[in-house]
Amino acid sequence: MERQIQGFIEAVENDEVQHFQTTATQADFYADPDATMAPLAAFMRDQINADHLAQAELILSDAGVSVRLELSVINLPLQDSKTIAKIMAVEETAPLNVYAVMEAEGLNASGLRIDALAPATTYVEQAATADQSLHDWLALQIDKLQTAAENAAQTDVPQATVTQPATKKAPAKRTTRKTTAKKPAAKKTTTKKPAAKKAPAKKTTTTRKTTTRKTTKK
Repeated sequence: MERQIQGFIEAVENDEVQHFQTTATQADFYADPDATMAPLAAFMRDQINADHLAQAELILSDAGVSVRLELSVINLPLQDSKTIAKIMAVEETAPLNVYAVMEAEGLNASGLRIDALAPATTYVEQAATADQSLHDWLALQIDKLQTAAENAAQTDVPQATVTQPATKKAPAKRTTRKTTAKKPAAKKTTTKKPAAKKAPAKKTTTTRKTTTRKTTKK
C-alpha cells in the first residue's frame, strides 16, 4: 500500500482521512491496554483493506492523554503533514505504515512519542505480530507515564517544608568571627632579647697601678 507524497499531503490537509475516536479512563487503560486499544486496531485494519487513509484515537478523559494509530508515509503525526514536504521529495512514492502515537505531559521532553508498528499490508496480514508490537509499545509508554507521576509526587513537597532548612543556617555565621586574631605566632617573643645580656662591668681594680717603692740606700 503506497501513496505519492504530494497526494498524501493534500489528502491529509483536505481531511480525506477516516477517523475513529473513543474515550476511557486512565485506570481502565492501565489495567488492560490491549483490550482498550482493540477497537482502534480493528478500525485501522478495515480502513487499510478499503485503501483509505485513517486515524484512530483513544482519549484518556481524566488524564489528558491521547493514544493514536495513524496511517502515514513518515513518522510524524498527521497534524504535522505540512512538514513532510520539507523532508521528503514530494514527487516520489512511499509505502504507508501504521504508527503508534502518544501525546502526554511528562512522557518525555516533547510530550510526544511516535513509532512505526508495521507496514500497512503487514499490519493486516500479520495481525498477531502487529498486536504484540503494539502491546510492547503501550507497556513501555505506560511505564514512562507512571514513573513521571511518581517522580512528580515525590517532588510535590509543601513550600514551607522546603524553605525550613534554609532558615536554620544561622549557626553557620559563626565563621564570621575572626578567630585568627588569636594567632599563637602573634606573641612578641622578640621583645626579650637574649642577645642583649649586659657584659660584666669591668673591674676598675684592674686599673690600679702597682707602684714599686724605691728603696734608698743608706
